[in-house]
Amino acid sequence: MKRWMPLVLPVVLLLVASTGPGFPPPSSAGVAGLPGGDAAWQQVFSDHFGQPVLDPRTWTTRLPWGRENPPELQYYTDDEAQTIDGLLRIRAEKEDQFGHGYTSGVISSQGHFALRYGYVQIRAKVPSGRGLWPAFWLLADGESSPPEIDVFEILGDQPSTVYMTNHWPCPSGEPLLHQGAFSGPDFSQDFHTFAVDWEPGLIIWHVDGVERFRSNQNVPSEPMAMIADLAVGGAWPGNPDSSTVFPAYLDIAYIEAYQRR
Repeated sequence: MKRWMPLVLPVVLLLVASTGPGFPPPSSAGVAGLPGGDAAWQQVFSDHFGQPVLDPRTWTTRLPWGRENPPELQYYTDDEAQTIDGLLRIRAEKEDQFGHGYTSGVISSQGHFALRYGYVQIRAKVPSGRGLWPAFWLLADGESSPPEIDVFEILGDQPSTVYMTNHWPCPSGEPLLHQGAFSGPDFSQDFHTFAVDWEPGLIIWHVDGVERFRSNQNVPSEPMAMIADLAVGGAWPGNPDSSTVFPAYLDIAYIEAYQRR
C-alpha cells in the first residue's frame, strides 16, 4: 500500500513559477494535452464530479482492506468525500472515531474500474499543514500491495514538492521502490494536473503536462485500480501539530484515464 517508508533517490529538482487563482474555481493553468496528441488515445474513464453525490457504481469510500491504515491516524468515513459545486472534496477533520483522533476520506475504484497500461491523470488542489498526506495512486486490483504506482504524494509541510513512486515486492516480501521528486510551485495554492503514462516496461510521470520522472524498474503488468485519499499522520509525514489547520481539504476537479488506440 501507499504507506511504505520512501527512499528518495537523487533526482534533478526543477523550479517553475506558480500561476492562477485558488479555489474556487479550478483555473486552466497547468492543463495540457495528452502525450503524442489527443488523437493517439481513447478515453476509458472520466469523472468530473458533476453529480450531487458520488456514483457508487464507480467509487467506494474505503480502502480495499478497510477504513484504517496504521500507523496513520485517520479513520475513513463515507461522508468525508463529497461532491460540491462540480468538485470532489475530501475532508480531514480532527474528530474521534473508533479510537482514531481524526476522520478523513478516500475514494477507490477497486471492484468497479481497473486498467492495464494507459495514461491516468488527476487535477487537484492539495492542503498544506504538518501531518497531512494527500495522494493519488494505482493499486493492483485486489487487496495486495505492492505493486503500486503513486501518481503523486505531497507532504503537507512540503507543499511545493511532489513525490512520484513505483513500488514492487521482492522475494523476501519486503517492498522495494524507485522514487523521484519534483520541486515547483506551492501546490496548495491552485489546482495542478498530475499524471502517469504507464506502458510495458516504463512509467513516465507528468506534472502540468511536463515530464518530471520515469522508471523502468519492475514495472507492473497487472490491472490496477485508482485511489485518492487524504491521510493524516504516519511515519513519513509525521503527526499534525498546533500549526495544522482543520478541517483540511483535498479538492479534485477530475480524474481521467486513457489507453492508446
